[in-house]
Amino acid sequence: MLDERGGTGERVTFTYDQGLDSDVYRAKIGDETFQGKAVMDGAGSFTASTFGDFAPLFGSSTTNKFYAVMLGDRGSSLSCQMRYTDSGGFTSLGGVGMCEHSDGRTIDVIW
Repeated sequence: MLDERGGTGERVTFTYDQGLDSDVYRAKIGDETFQGKAVMDGAGSFTASTFGDFAPLFGSSTTNKFYAVMLGDRGSSLSCQMRYTDSGGFTSLGGVGMCEHSDGRTIDVIW
């Protein structure tokens, strides 16, 4: 659970479910509930073959940068940039981030 305060001092509660390809984020700000996904920003996959070998090699690159969008049940949205402590994307190991509310408020997140 991520638990922080917005710029107004109002309590903002974040929770997440760790996923294989993305995380599901939820937030509660005042009387509005937000939900959305966080995905790796800049990660990718690659295919290569070794010299003289026709068997392809498959792999992926990871990053600790995540981008999230959460939609509120009252029409607002949150756009977040997160930096996980772990470069493999394990949310449970902690991190920091910042979310911008559609009304312009920003929320600093530490977990």
